[in-house]
Amino acid sequence: MYPFIYFFIDRKFGLLNSKSHELLADNLWNIAFYSHIILGGIALLIDWVQFSRTIRSNGLGLHKFLGEVYIIAVLISGTSGV
Repeated sequence: MYPFIYFFIDRKFGLLNSKSHELLADNLWNIAFYSHIILGGIALLIDWVQFSRTIRSNGLGLHKFLGEVYIIAVLISGTSGV
């Protein structure tokens, strides 16, 4: 839930407090930053569900879907984090 703070609090908070005005005004940097924190947060929320034996045995379709969402979220979040 921590990434949602960046949407509701002034931009002079946490990591953004150390960034220059020019960087904060750059659209590409903003897209990369917000996609990193949003998709990284989604990956962290759903990764623990993949270890549930109940979901793997009873809800194989859900397990597969969450696995695909996890992989896509990690790939995009990791790439945008670089």
